Amino acid sequence: MKSKIAFGLCTAGLGMAAIGMMGLSSEGQAFVWEFVITAVGWAVAGAGIALNKLKERGTLDKYTL
Repeated sequence: MKSKIAFGLCTAGLGMAAIGMMGLSSEGQAFVWEFVITAVGWAVAGAGIALNKLKERGTLDKYTL
């Protein structure tokens, strides 16, 4: 179940970052909001990757001495 959640987080984060990056050519306050959306998207994607790494570590620990 954790891998499905991690995949969902990565997908949502990368989609959010892509939408945020589309507006980075704008000016003024719109640029700030698009930068924030991009940063949050990358953070969500990173959380998904971290969750996947924790899942892999738990699976690996089960089969090692």
